[in-house]
Amino acid sequence: NAEYMQLFRKHGKVIHPATPCIKVSKDNIDNVVAGCRQQIEAPKKALTVAIYNNKGGVGKTTTTVNLAAVLKLAKKTVLIVDFDPNQQDLTSALGMKLSPGQFYRALSDRNFDIKDVISTYSISSNGKNIDCFDVIAADEKLAYEVSEVALRQELSIRRLKQILDSLKYDYDYILIDSPPNWRFFSQSAIYASDVVLMPTKHNNIFSLENAAVAITKFISEAKKQRQIANSLDYGPIPLPIFWNGENVSPHQKEIAHKAIENIIKQFKKEEKIDLTPYFYPKFVSSKRHREIFELRNYANIAKAAFYQLPAAYTNKTAQSYYKDLAKEYFLQ
Repeated sequence: NAEYMQLFRKHGKVIHPATPCIKVSKDNIDNVVAGCRQQIEAPKKALTVAIYNNKGGVGKTTTTVNLAAVLKLAKKTVLIVDFDPNQQDLTSALGMKLSPGQFYRALSDRNFDIKDVISTYSISSNGKNIDCFDVIAADEKLAYEVSEVALRQELSIRRLKQILDSLKYDYDYILIDSPPNWRFFSQSAIYASDVVLMPTKHNNIFSLENAAVAITKFISEAKKQRQIANSLDYGPIPLPIFWNGENVSPHQKEIAHKAIENIIKQFKKEEKIDLTPYFYPKFVSSKRHREIFELRNYANIAKAAFYQLPAAYTNKTAQSYYKDLAKEYFLQ
């Protein structure tokens, strides 16, 4: 509008700010135009998605694995990152070996090639191995040898982003399985992401409250840090929450909606932030649309971890659920 400039990026169904809203002046116009022009002329291919909730047990790993599977079925190239080395659930769920310190080397040594850490997950079909998606497995050195204090002394919160940014031209999607806390690994994952996908449970008030805290505090904190590092970088944004892996009765749904409305009122009063778009993205005050995407419960999804195969590859019903999830958030 002649005074302010902001660049947005469209990736499939996701539209997110690529830059802050910048006031243009004689002093900064050359840098602003050069920075925006660079993004336009050499756009990064991948969308980096952190799957995160500060509450455990909401299905982050299951979401990551099966979302990768259906994105691959949609002919997208995908890398998934197990950045929860203490739990290692994603690596275990795929039957893969821990990285023997290589991922730690990539994080600590800028001269180490991250591509040496990447493995390809394959499935067997009709006697043939079919490559599905790429994986950076959890690192055993990060899990067992390095404390939180040492991590912050030896590694930078920014380093994971730098590594994944170098791979953004090789993939359509990079998915990060994040731990349920707000420490080094989760902070790094959110800092590295373009968008944050937050599974919740309709019958777990803590998962809903923690999503609100993540939106108002944690993601906001990562955004500020990104803008300090680069004034032309907007930082991560939260996607609307979804209810993960539960069948919801009308009565249960009404209880959950009342809890959400209380959360929205509380944060509007105390934090001066309206969380309505993050809980009810289709909300219109005159019609009171309170739609939240629901990924339904299905026994085969939970069982799939025992076979070390994504449920989306072994069961058509599970596959249809995760295809709906991918279409809701990412695919046109």
